[in-house]
Amino acid sequence: MAYLKSLFSNRYIFILYFTAIIGLVILPLNSSGELNNTAILRFRADYFLHALLFLPWAFFRPAFRIKPGWWLLWGLLFAAGSEGLQYFLPYRAWNVNDLVANAVGIFLGFILWLLYVAIRKQIKIA
Repeated sequence: MAYLKSLFSNRYIFILYFTAIIGLVILPLNSSGELNNTAILRFRADYFLHALLFLPWAFFRPAFRIKPGWWLLWGLLFAAGSEGLQYFLPYRAWNVNDLVANAVGIFLGFILWLLYVAIRKQIKIA
């Protein structure tokens, strides 16, 4: 668990993560629409991947020492902004379902982060 903490406490790793998301938003990917026709547990694969992409956001909070509520708000704004950016790119499509999937990823990440913090506290107590 110490490795996880040190990995997500590194601002340079966060910058790589942030840049990767922006890159995925800007680059003309999935132009064939293959992800739109693939389903995982009856969800479109692209929605699943959107949520998965934003899941780590919460774990980077310790790198910036920001209150969890503010970090959640920044995550939701980043998720909305990254999807909103696609509205202005002629080769990308804005989709409200992608926006919802991004937000679900942020929220699920925060739930996992809270579980992680609780487990760490239990281990320290024991």
